[in-house]
Amino acid sequence: MSGANKLKILCLHGMIQNSTVFRKKTAVLRKKLEKVADLVYVTAPHLVLDLEYTTEIHRIAAAEPLAHEELKPFGWWQPVSNHPSTPDGYYQGFKESIEYLKGVLIEQGPFDGVLGFSQGACLAAMLSELLENRLLVPDLIPQDFAHPAFRFAIIAAGFKPMSQEATSSLFQTKIQTPSLHLIGEADTVIPPERMMDLADAFVNPAVFKHAGGHLVPTNAASKNEVFAFISKFQ
Repeated sequence: MSGANKLKILCLHGMIQNSTVFRKKTAVLRKKLEKVADLVYVTAPHLVLDLEYTTEIHRIAAAEPLAHEELKPFGWWQPVSNHPSTPDGYYQGFKESIEYLKGVLIEQGPFDGVLGFSQGACLAAMLSELLENRLLVPDLIPQDFAHPAFRFAIIAAGFKPMSQEATSSLFQTKIQTPSLHLIGEADTVIPPERMMDLADAFVNPAVFKHAGGHLVPTNAASKNEVFAFISKFQ
């Protein structure tokens, strides 16, 4: 299939990752999809330096301007447990990440779908709804924003941002964007119940449960599930 006919998927990594790490961790899946989709990986704009979440290697790399990005810990917002919300009710860094991604959508899009993992999956779900319904939080995605709603979303180890007051209007009605939810039954970071709660926020979500933990599954069954799901949108 020619590049012009491929689907384009925006890929959002988890906290304490970056585009290089996420690209490597999903290499097997990307190989499976290479004939039908181009996966575009972007790095979140915020370094995360909390001792609770990072190693000494992370923090040393973050302080070294010449260190390779792969070694540096980035996030879409700062950890909620150690950073109070902004006066207008957003997680620290969240609004800046939305602005950054709006630029990506316009400059590198249009994107057919989004793939997110963990914190990136939470963001992918929110971004899907914000693009779908511009009236929900117009300060983030206004009605005249020149990118269409995603045609699909792939949510791996996702969760709702329960404590972000500024986006409390989200997830109140079913999200129409077709979705596939990858749920690790052995995940000890995001409980499977929280992942299912997010899946239930979508209309007719496709749910694939796997025996693994906190990761994007890349075994044969998982790859086939993702391939079959996105192939419906070609």
